[in-house]
This record gives sequence, C-alpha cells and structure tokens, in this order.
Amino acid sequence: MSRRWLGALLALLTALAASTPLWLSLPLPQHTLVIDQARFTADGDTSRPVVLPHVQGRRDAQGRYRMDFELTQAPTQPLYLFIPTFNYRAIIALDGDVVLDTGADSLVPGIMLGASTLAPLSGRHATVGRHTVEVQLEAPAVARGYLSPLYVGTAQQVAPYHRLRVLVFEHTRMMVLACQLLLAIATLMVWIYRPRESLYGWLCLLLMVSTASYAGLLADIMPEILGWLPHAFAFSMASVFILHVIALEINGTAPPRWLRACVVAVPGACLLAMASGVVPAPALMIGVVTPIMVISPLITVAISAWGALVKKTREAWLLLLPLCFFSLATLHDGAIIAGLLDGPFFLSLYYRQLLIVAVAVILMRRLGLSLTRLDGANAHLRQRLAVREAELRHLYEEERIEATHRVRSEERHRLTVDLHDGLSGHLASIIALAERDQSTGIEHTAREALDDLRLVIHSLDIGDRELIAALSGLRERLEPRLKRLGVELEWSMARLPEISGVTPAHALNVLRIVQEAVTNALRHGPASRIAVRGGGPPGEAFIAIENDGAPYAGAGERGMGVRNMSRRAASLGAALRIEAMAGGTRVTLTLPPALEPDRMDERMDPSLAQA
Repeated sequence: MSRRWLGALLALLTALAASTPLWLSLPLPQHTLVIDQARFTADGDTSRPVVLPHVQGRRDAQGRYRMDFELTQAPTQPLYLFIPTFNYRAIIALDGDVVLDTGADSLVPGIMLGASTLAPLSGRHATVGRHTVEVQLEAPAVARGYLSPLYVGTAQQVAPYHRLRVLVFEHTRMMVLACQLLLAIATLMVWIYRPRESLYGWLCLLLMVSTASYAGLLADIMPEILGWLPHAFAFSMASVFILHVIALEINGTAPPRWLRACVVAVPGACLLAMASGVVPAPALMIGVVTPIMVISPLITVAISAWGALVKKTREAWLLLLPLCFFSLATLHDGAIIAGLLDGPFFLSLYYRQLLIVAVAVILMRRLGLSLTRLDGANAHLRQRLAVREAELRHLYEEERIEATHRVRSEERHRLTVDLHDGLSGHLASIIALAERDQSTGIEHTAREALDDLRLVIHSLDIGDRELIAALSGLRERLEPRLKRLGVELEWSMARLPEISGVTPAHALNVLRIVQEAVTNALRHGPASRIAVRGGGPPGEAFIAIENDGAPYAGAGERGMGVRNMSRRAASLGAALRIEAMAGGTRVTLTLPPALEPDRMDERMDPSLAQA
C-alpha cells in the first residue's frame, strides 16, 4: 500500500512538473518603458493599429510594425530595447537605422519557433525626445508571425529576463537535442548487444527519425535548407507510427505488418508527392502531415490506456501520462498551425523528449528486471552448487577413508603373502632343523630368512625407474651366499632398458621371481654357474636367469614355485618362460617398458590411475 501511495505521489508531482509549459508564463520586466501599441503593415496592405502581442495572418509571410516611444530625460545608464518573444526572423530599426537582424544570430531557426532578443540604444537613439522603432518579421509557412510588447530599460532591468528566455527558447532546445542524440547512441549500443529485444531497435529508430525536426539548425551554414523544412517535417512524421509500434510492444502485443509498413510508406508517399510537385508542400503540410501528427498521438494514448486498464500492464502506466501530455502538446501545435490558437511556441518539441525519456525508463526497467532475475538465478545456482560441493566433499571424505582402509588391508595381505612365501618357510625349516639338531642347516636357513626379510624391507624403498637399483641390491645379497657355495655368478644389467611405473610391489615381485629362479638353480641343479643378465629390443625388456645344472625336469609342469612366479609375473603384466636347455635351464621374465599400477597402488595414489 505504501508503494502505491508513493507511486501516486510521484505521478502527481511528475504531472505537475510536466504541465508547467501549458500554464506557466515567463516573468516580464517591471518599472520599464512598455511599448504595446503599433501600426502593422502586411504585404501590399495599408497600415492599421494593433495591440501587442499581435499574431499575423496566415498569408502574411512578412509584416512590418512601427512603434513610437518618448524619452523624457537623459538616461544615466545605457538603455536596451528588449523583445521578449517574436516569430521568426526580426529586423529591428531605430530612427531609420537597422540595429539588429536576428536571422543571422538566431540559434534555433526553422520549425522550432519562438525567440527573444536584446538591442542596445546608443548615440542619438538614447537622447531625450521621440523615437521610432520598426520591426520587420519574416515567418515561415508553417506558422504565423508573432510579436510581443517591447520594453526599454537598463541592463539591470531587462537583461535577466532576456537571459531566462535565451535559456528556455534556445539552450533548452539544444539540451533536448543533445540528450536525444546521447540516448540514441546508448539505445543503439544496447540493441547491438541485445538484438532480440526489438523494442530497443524501435526506440533507436524513433530517436533518429525525430531529429529531422532540428534541420533548421543548419540554416546558418546552409540557408537553402529552409526550403527543405517541410520535407524534414514530413520525414519526422514516421515517428508517430513508430510510437504506435512501441506502445504495442510495451503492451506485449505484436504490431501488425501494415503498421510497420506505415513507418516507411506514409512519409515516403508524402515526400514523393512534394518532390514531384503533385501537391504543394504547404497544402500537404496543412492537409496531411499536420492532421496525422496531431491525431496519431491520441491513438497511441488509446493503445496505452488499453494496455494499462484492460491488459493490466504496469509499463503501460509509465507511458500513459507522458503520452497524454504529448497529445495535448501536439493539439496545441496543430491549433497554432491551423490558426485556431495564437502562440509563438511549438510545445511538442519539449514533450517529445519527455515521452522518449518515459520509453527509455521502461526499457531500463526491463533491463533492470532482467539483471535482477539473472542475479537471482546466479544466487540460486551458487547455492545449489555449494550444496553439491558439500555433498561431494562428504562423499570424497567417506571414499578416502574407505580407500585408506582398503589400502591398509591389502598392504597387510601383501606383506602377509610375501612373509609367508619367504620368511615363514625359512622359519619352518629352522624349527625342523633345530628339532633334528642340525646346527649347520639352522645357520644356513636363518641366513636365508634374514636375506628374505631384507629383500622385503628393501623393496619398500624403491621408487619409479629404480628397478636396476633394486636388482643391484639383490646382487649384493646373492654374491656372498653363492661364493660360499662355490657357485660362479655372472651379473649384467647394463643393457636393461629403463622401465617406468615401478612401485614397491612391482620391485618386490621382480626380485622374488629372480630370487626364486636362483634358488631353483641351486636346489634342482645343482648349478656351478649362474648368469643373470638384462636386455631387450626397443619397446621391450627382459631379465634372463641361466644355470649350467641339469635341465629342469619340471619345466613343463606347474609346481608351487612356478605357480608363484607366474602369479607375480601376471601382476606385473609380464610374461614368464622357463625352458630346459642342453646344458642347463633358462628362466626369462619379459617386462613391458611401463608397468601398470595395480589396484592397491591406484587406491594409495589416485594420480597413478589418472596417469
């Protein structure tokens, strides 16, 4: 409710401010000499007395006013002749001397009528006695000439009133034009980035077309343009049809094709008729252009009222009030052109800008609402994203804890298997030998158990691409043992290609396979020479263990040792081949150049799986 009252109060204040040009009159000088009696002479007519302000007849393109005033005492300060309002060009003469021609000095000539001037009285024009003022007015065919009362006074008495009228008549019009051009550029940029919003395009077109009314600004540098002012006025007639389209767009109704065609067809037909000479320009202005310019805003008011009252469109209310004032202004201007109303000003120029600003406010409102909805959607998405991220973090934490538990369990299982396959067997042998009191066998078996334990521990420190270092450690442990047994060891890993992806589990499996092959050579040989060498062609690596013992009779069978070696080779993605030779046995482990991480390694380091 408070917002409605605030909106109603704002609308009332806006209406009061917008109606100011309709009822407010500018102040006039006080305590000055007032000249309000004149003799008027039209083209070819005799002079007749008139009372100022005076409006010329429609056929009077030129009119001459003759006025007398008397100075009863010599002025102590410079005097000025002040004409508050006149239309359109004034040539002012004092005592037969031309002192001012506003045709060259007027800032806003052309269709936009109404001007003010200030002429100094100097020399013999400011002496005591009777003086004569003559004002010749030249008015275009659009409107009739107009002359207000004249005032004679000092600069302090008349200059402030002249500056006020210059601000209202000239500077305000220029500011309106500047604002219109600035708004046109801004709307064009918005339309370029939002081409789907046709309303921005129509507003940009409205702003550009309506600038044709300012063609008279070029009269000072292009005097011949004054003859083209009716054409400019007819061209700007397209703005009223564009206004219909904008009103329908604001109501949420698609404008019909014939209405959009009228934007080009009607002004084009008028311009073609003027250019061909079929219809005289003044007749076309009075009979066609002016009625369309006056009646069309009333139709736009009806469209906006239908949208506001029937369709309940809020934006239509924003357009309705400016449209009403603009329609009153066009009726006022039409009455001046038709001779039904005396006045020097066309008010539609000022109210057109109010109307354009209202449309711009509607567009900015739509843009603001779109941005607000976008911000709301972004906030909602950010909230949902935060919830999803929290859920993912929770799931990731649960998965991490579960993966940690799995890794620990599988690591325990791996260590259990490795210790069972190596250390537990040696301990069982130690126990059996101790029961038989075979001290030599106990020492030998204990050393094997210690070597096996060291092998498991050493494999835990192996990193990527360190397989050769792990094999070198195995060689250091095997050499003393084989030397005590009188077995010659040949070891060569110089030609073994570098293997990537090595993990502690991979290294331990490779070492186990080599250790098992050496143990089998000693146990089943018995061998006197064992050769361990590495090599391989490009894209492949192999480790071969050869011995000169008896050919391995179980090479074609699948004993426990062979099965363990095959299982470890399979976990490496490698191939294991055991073959009997004429002078011994060869075990060949063929490895890929890059080892794949097993499942346990993937859970320990997810980056391995991604790699």
